[in-house]
Amino acid sequence: MTARTLVLAVPAVISLALAGCTLGPNATPSATPMPTVSSAPVPVFLPDGDAQDNKAYFDWVLSDVATSDQKQPGRTMVDALVSAGFRKNSIQVTPDVTKTDLSADSVIVAVRVARSCLIGQRTNNREYFSSIESALKTGGCLIGTTRIIDW
Repeated sequence: MTARTLVLAVPAVISLALAGCTLGPNATPSATPMPTVSSAPVPVFLPDGDAQDNKAYFDWVLSDVATSDQKQPGRTMVDALVSAGFRKNSIQVTPDVTKTDLSADSVIVAVRVARSCLIGQRTNNREYFSSIESALKTGGCLIGTTRIIDW
């Protein structure tokens, strides 16, 4: 394309583009506000579903609980999951405090769902992370010391 053709083409393209922006003779401007983005629907618990089916619900249950300030985050997360419909006997949780009686750097809660595990982690900074992992051959989800859920 030559420079002269480009100089002639640019105004034509601009005028065509602007013509699409004008209101027709019978059009009236509208003051209708743009629709707002609605919040996502609340996820539901699917008792017969797998870990993938229930991950959004698991995260929904734990995200606020895990990030709130509390003295026993593990117990609070377990209680929230049980109240939400998860079976207590399928849940594991790590201790809230270390053997030297300091707050744990993180507390991890896991729910076994079929051959997978929903795993949620609350850090000492009250951040929440989650994942889906394969269940262990031992039948559990977590390696290492876990709390006995006897409440």
